[in-house]
Amino acid sequence: MFLAKVVGTVWSTKKTPDLEGVKFLIVHPYDLDKEPTRNIVVVADRLGAGTGEMVMCAYGKAARTAIGNQDMSIEAAVVGIVDRVDISDTVSDEMREAARRLAQENGRP
Repeated sequence: MFLAKVVGTVWSTKKTPDLEGVKFLIVHPYDLDKEPTRNIVVVADRLGAGTGEMVMCAYGKAARTAIGNQDMSIEAAVVGIVDRVDISDTVSDEMREAARRLAQENGRP
């Protein structure tokens, strides 16, 4: 999973039938410093998140499970709308760098 800020909405009038009725958002993932990364991700949303909100998102099977259909043509989805995030100020620079490397190695923003 990853945290992200909703920065926009995607509108598509022509799409595969399994995507009918699904709202799509553009999200900007956060790094460990609570700063947006340079990447954006399009995610499916059935929770009703809005622009400016922080959300938890999932990839792959977890995303399809959250939407309720394992056969759906999606790769990422909103799985929660965040109320608050607490990160210890004692997280070391080494830990932050290791987390960034791990995310990159796994193809995540």
